[in-house]
Amino acid sequence: MKSKRWSKPITGEWASALQKYILLQADVVPAGWKKVGETLGAMGLKAVGTGSRSRMLSEMVENGILEKKQFRVTDLSGRRLAKISHYRLAKTPATTKNISGGKTK
Repeated sequence: MKSKRWSKPITGEWASALQKYILLQADVVPAGWKKVGETLGAMGLKAVGTGSRSRMLSEMVENGILEKKQFRVTDLSGRRLAKISHYRLAKTPATTKNISGGKTK
């Protein structure tokens, strides 16, 4: 969804300079890292009611099943950077010993 404030396309020399600067600040997201919605989709889940889904992803990170990292990416307008959480499967998958199956204290 585009913000109404950013609905006009970037034009002109000054705007072009801003866009180049922002793109230089953005991180390159390596292959294998997925945004929350993409991660859930790969698991066969929908990204609706993401409170419980975010908690599930956090627990999967804590249990060593997934890795989490934030990357600075541009929004749809290309005028702003935002830190967006990305996930990937852990390089060393968790064993059943790592997974508690419930909340721990």
